[in-house]
Amino acid sequence: MEIKCPECGFAREVPEDKIPPAAKMATCPKCGQKFVFREDPKDFAESNKQGDADWTGQEYHQNQQRKAPEEDIWSQLESLSDADSDEAGADKEQRSRQGRRRAPGGAGHVPWENLKDYGFFPALMETIKLVMFRPQDFFGRMPLGQGYSKPLIFYLLVAEIQALAQFMWRMAGMTPQVGQGGEDFLGLGLAGLSSLMILILYPVFLAAMLFVVSALNHACLMAVKAGAKGYEGTFKVISYSNAPMVLAVLPLFGPLVGMVWTMVCTFLGFKYVHQTTNMRVLMAMLLPLLILLILSTFLVSARGMG
Repeated sequence: MEIKCPECGFAREVPEDKIPPAAKMATCPKCGQKFVFREDPKDFAESNKQGDADWTGQEYHQNQQRKAPEEDIWSQLESLSDADSDEAGADKEQRSRQGRRRAPGGAGHVPWENLKDYGFFPALMETIKLVMFRPQDFFGRMPLGQGYSKPLIFYLLVAEIQALAQFMWRMAGMTPQVGQGGEDFLGLGLAGLSSLMILILYPVFLAAMLFVVSALNHACLMAVKAGAKGYEGTFKVISYSNAPMVLAVLPLFGPLVGMVWTMVCTFLGFKYVHQTTNMRVLMAMLLPLLILLILSTFLVSARGMG
């Protein structure tokens, strides 16, 4: 309810449930004017029968004493309103945080980029689940302009999980050995690598490759006029689309399923981040393969002629 002074125009919004039922008068805290801010039709009719100027002496003072609490109602309501505003602000912030936990991936929201609200491990797991099971919502509402560090760290964490899982399965003999020692490092075969190389050299290599791969993909998107959101958009899509690779923790078919799932998430990510069509995204993703095919054909032809 808005209470407005007719003299100076000062107004204040006050919750109606905070106004006592019998309160009708208010004293403006700005100019001191006393006025009726609401009238009960029944009481108003009874007051008209008594007349406006007949209250004098003791009756007048008794009436004023009876009305005094009502006339000071605004100052009482102001203090209540201020306290309620503080409580409402705290409640709103709490509800906002709870809402982000209940419905992550809302407009302009990525759990991994809001560690203060989620905590490290819940943010990591929630982001992985969103990318894998709600990629359209995740990429369609993913904010840009927040830098490269957080998506890069997310990518490296998932890659480390993948690498360590493959390392353990190979040590257990559940996946075939591709090479001996550290010869298959670039092929993600880490059986012969020390933990120091896994924790330091491998992430450095992956980080460099991520920037290069993102640049190549963005060049292909630009070639088909599908890179509207810039290099950052492409970089974040590739970084977060790597989430399904956590399936490498499952032996045998886990890495293969994760790879296919990652390609699907990448496709949807390019489409919804850059706001383009399926055909343009498909062309951009097939363009590197087409270029490799043309180069291979050219090299084979050149050798045949030689």
